[in-house]
Amino acid sequence: MFKTTEHALPLNSGSLTSVAVERLGEFGFRGEVLSVESTEPGETHRLDAVLRLTARSGAARTYGVEVKRRLTPELATSLTLPAGLPALVVTTHVSEPVAERLRARGIDYVDTAGNAHLAWDDVLVDVRGRRNPAVPRARTSPRAAGAFGRSGLRVVFVLLSWPDLVSRPYRVLAEASGASLGTVKAVIDELAAAGYLYAGAKGRRLARGGELLDRWAEAYSITLHAALALGEFSVDDLSWWPASETEMRSMGIQLGGEAGASLLDSHLRPASLTLYAEQVPARFVGRHRLARADGNGNVHIRERFWRVPEPESWLVPSPLIYADLLASGDPRQRDHGDRIRTHDDRLVRLDRT
Repeated sequence: MFKTTEHALPLNSGSLTSVAVERLGEFGFRGEVLSVESTEPGETHRLDAVLRLTARSGAARTYGVEVKRRLTPELATSLTLPAGLPALVVTTHVSEPVAERLRARGIDYVDTAGNAHLAWDDVLVDVRGRRNPAVPRARTSPRAAGAFGRSGLRVVFVLLSWPDLVSRPYRVLAEASGASLGTVKAVIDELAAAGYLYAGAKGRRLARGGELLDRWAEAYSITLHAALALGEFSVDDLSWWPASETEMRSMGIQLGGEAGASLLDSHLRPASLTLYAEQVPARFVGRHRLARADGNGNVHIRERFWRVPEPESWLVPSPLIYADLLASGDPRQRDHGDRIRTHDDRLVRLDRT
């Protein structure tokens, strides 16, 4: 549960919440952002803000604000919200499929274009169809070589995980991603046209990295995630994996998914193990007595599809951990994806580009 204090907090003019308050002001609402604190020591779901809205009629409501950079229909369906206050979802753009699912769940929302739905007391706001010129739409290639096709996603992953490689020759990016030179060129051209890359004094540089990560993670879950499966296994006891770093390193195995996320965020208690390797590591499977499963296993072995060595870590790069959490379809894992997005250095840097 949460309680608010009566003093207003200064708004950051660049925040989504600030823009949302401005949009709601166009409909005659006065918005006041309040301080928030948890009243239960065990509470782990943190609100992004608490917002009191007052209509011209004098009717008022205090919302718990959930800020989401990007919302898909799947995320709108599985969105986990804290108890105690009615929820207001704030995001960059609410598509009609997303709006339908939020309205069906009784969740109010507003985006930065001014699309909004608010319903309480004598208040009803229902604005649809506004487009946001501040959120450009990337032009995607009809060919699989496009940035968000199966091969292109491998290239974008390398750019997100190792931004220093962005300015390197196409040949280096092709070797790192396992994609062809033609695919690399198509991806670079497409990202530059969409504003995700720009020419700096020292070559190409990544721009709007957080937005690109959102788009990549969504496309990865649809296009590439299932294609990487090498095998599904089950084991009764998973307590051994935290002590397996040396063994995994020696076999070229890296850790991803919720187990990897648990090393970035100690609040997560993983119930499954996701391993990335070039092929099924038979010796590892035999040693830990992993049994083949028919799609419902708790050990997922997936293709390590990139070729950039990272000997300092037994974890896959955090953009992939984040995408795996979102692709899981598990609201608990998605919530932890949001947590590591704000704590992991690599992901924080992307959001700041």
